[in-house]
Amino acid sequence: MLYKLIILAPSAGGKSTLMRYLRDNTDLAIAETDEEVMKANGNIWPDNELKNTILVPKTTIEVISRPKVIYFVSYIPEKLLIEARSKGFKVVMLDLSIEELVKRNIKRMKTEGYADVSMWFQAQQDTFEELSSAGLIDVVIDGDRSIMDIANEIVKLAQP
Repeated sequence: MLYKLIILAPSAGGKSTLMRYLRDNTDLAIAETDEEVMKANGNIWPDNELKNTILVPKTTIEVISRPKVIYFVSYIPEKLLIEARSKGFKVVMLDLSIEELVKRNIKRMKTEGYADVSMWFQAQQDTFEELSSAGLIDVVIDGDRSIMDIANEIVKLAQP
């Protein structure tokens, strides 16, 4: 089965939880921006300049060349999103309110030791709205649904 999906979700949008669920319950090929960036940089977290100007584009180009993959991202350069769509990728956006993201952010800072990412929420939401307005989002999934429900919808999208 060949499948090519890009899952866009903001920081604290459930990407990690969803990836863990899919990895534990399916045999789908899963990739995620931060993991790919770390691998490309010798397992060292880069500064934002290196990450955004060099490593994200480099790793995205590599991931979108794969014959099958579900690629989780919170940011992807628009040019590469257009290229991915030209290679047969469907772009799926997890839609969450800022209020829900704030709640999730607080919870994961307390329980999982994550850094505060709330300063990025509005910019990410604005970017996703621009991508949607430009017709670059193929499917929108309500990100407030259960992980199992969202995963089941993604699995269906991965079917030929």
